[in-house]
Amino acid sequence: MSYTVPKDGNASDMMWDAGLGGGGPYVHCSCGKDHSLDPDLTEEEYDRADSFRYIEIDGQFFVDDCEGCAKKLARYENFIWQNRNHIRRYLKIRIEQEKTWADQEKLLNELAGI
Repeated sequence: MSYTVPKDGNASDMMWDAGLGGGGPYVHCSCGKDHSLDPDLTEEEYDRADSFRYIEIDGQFFVDDCEGCAKKLARYENFIWQNRNHIRRYLKIRIEQEKTWADQEKLLNELAGI
């Protein structure tokens, strides 16, 4: 596993590992391809078969081992990295605001005796 940006234009392992996702016998990925197990598999073969691993970002599914997905996911990774300072500042401001709202909610609860 490599936590460096690949030279082939694909997303890094780090980007794949950071995503939330899952796996299944059928996934329609972001590049429009249907990934599915052979429908003619016996139940035993189906149970032993590997499912398709994916992560979801921005409502799109990116399937592990799909070259089109790896390239599209790399664009997200590059966007995040190129805009990391802006994103970092946004997250700092957002976290501070969330804390302010939580403190206000806590005060209201204390005043209400909750």
